Amino acid sequence: MEHCFACDTDYGYLGTTPHEGSCPACGSSIVTPAGELSVVDTTTWESANSLSTIHVTAVDARSRRFEFVVAARRGRGELVCLAIDGMAVPTETVWSVPSAVATRVTAHGIRISDSTPTQSA
Repeated sequence: MEHCFACDTDYGYLGTTPHEGSCPACGSSIVTPAGELSVVDTTTWESANSLSTIHVTAVDARSRRFEFVVAARRGRGELVCLAIDGMAVPTETVWSVPSAVATRVTAHGIRISDSTPTQSA
């Protein structure tokens, strides 16, 4: 099931290729990833008091840019920011962190409690 974060519509997609990357109800591109995400950049920051952030940038099969910011303390991370093509998405609407992003975050020694892949076609 796909989801539009702009109008909160859930919709199905049947096809052998990734979905078009836009909501059939409102036309917004602020929808779940089309196909698998490919990580293109990762930046990290760490303070002396064990606070850190990991910023992971990824693109989907339709070349849309997904930016995830995970804040961590003592090895436990939480998604604190998500932007799709530069538009912020409320993190409480995100079901899970996609596996490509979770893998990159985990490689930095941070575990995310909710890191199952999001649904995509």
